[in-house]
Amino acid sequence: MTRSIRSQIPSIALFATLVVVFSGMECPGQDTSDNSELGPKIQFETIDGDAQSGQLSNLTGSSLSVILADGQSKQWELTEIARIQFEGSQQTSPPTRVILRGGSEVASAATSMEGENLLVRSLGQPPLTVSIRSVQSIRFRAPSSATDADWLALVEEPQRRDRLVIRREGNALDPIEGTILEIKRDFVSFDLSGNIVDAPLQKLEGVIFSTTGDRPTEKLIQIKDQRGSRWMAEQANWNPTDRSLELDLGDDITHSIPVSQLLEIQFSGGILYLVDAEVAQQHQPDALSTLVGDDLASTWFATESNGKNLTTMLSSDHVVRVPDGYQKLVAAVRMSSDVDQFTPLKLSVLMDNRVVWTLDIEDRKPHGLILPLEDARRLTLRTSLTGEDASKPKRSIDQALGHRVEWLGARLLK
Repeated sequence: MTRSIRSQIPSIALFATLVVVFSGMECPGQDTSDNSELGPKIQFETIDGDAQSGQLSNLTGSSLSVILADGQSKQWELTEIARIQFEGSQQTSPPTRVILRGGSEVASAATSMEGENLLVRSLGQPPLTVSIRSVQSIRFRAPSSATDADWLALVEEPQRRDRLVIRREGNALDPIEGTILEIKRDFVSFDLSGNIVDAPLQKLEGVIFSTTGDRPTEKLIQIKDQRGSRWMAEQANWNPTDRSLELDLGDDITHSIPVSQLLEIQFSGGILYLVDAEVAQQHQPDALSTLVGDDLASTWFATESNGKNLTTMLSSDHVVRVPDGYQKLVAAVRMSSDVDQFTPLKLSVLMDNRVVWTLDIEDRKPHGLILPLEDARRLTLRTSLTGEDASKPKRSIDQALGHRVEWLGARLLK
């Protein structure tokens, strides 16, 4: 069984912020007979700080309509709204996570693949069928601190072939390259160099589909449901007949979420790639500046961007400003694929000049990191030689040339 080569669907970014939190199931005895076409009651705040309350009347790609507490109907442009909330609670989430190339993360109660299509079943929602060309990965096991960073590193690393990821003893993840043929309830059918293997799901961490690492198309809206899914949409429209939110996820993918399952909406996307973040400072070694001058040093050895990835040089600091609202940094890091020879390096992440993460990198294996931002205002990616004092750059550039480090998919999340 074979499949056609998949196309890459580009990545995500950012816009103005709107948060909507919808209620769960209606409370017993609540009278909604006169408001059957209205959404849940909400509390919201404008960007000017004015607090309002009312009942959702309509939500389109450009405006929000609300019946206020005094019975008045009023409409706002989405750019005028800072925050909207309503009672709702996170429910028990199924362990499987399906990641779409457009950025959506779907909590799946059952997942199956046949031919070119993947069927995803979410609790309390209509099933979703997508082309496997739109799927980045499927993780069968629940998130765990023992494996989250290693799984992230594998997902972010560009690969031309599919990978079957086995969990070994000691929580070690072992990726095997081949072609994913079929996914059933209890096994994954995998073509390993012409040999068809049916791998039991209980032995697997997940599967990762081939990718080039290109950046997906930007999505303006992030919707969270009560089962833990995070949907990245280009459009979200209220359907009063079905009492549901209809989503356009891009790539000809649509989905509908009943109001009883909705939890939160952000019109900022909730993701900021570091390639898009405001640069506060870039520092190159003094030795380079002395040899070639500040202008050429900053041109030849400055941080580079490629799609959603950053490439930093040895003995350099790349500093970005952290906007309000972001809660964590996620990335994978490795020695650049175009470097032939290198010596061990020390990589560091600093938040407001405080070192919060370090790694001595001695091979080409990707390494993942997931770090809370803790209200930091400045974030620094530092590359140095092992044992080097960052405050005293070496006076030779012999080891600086050719040492390039890739920060894959480095991004801030709300």
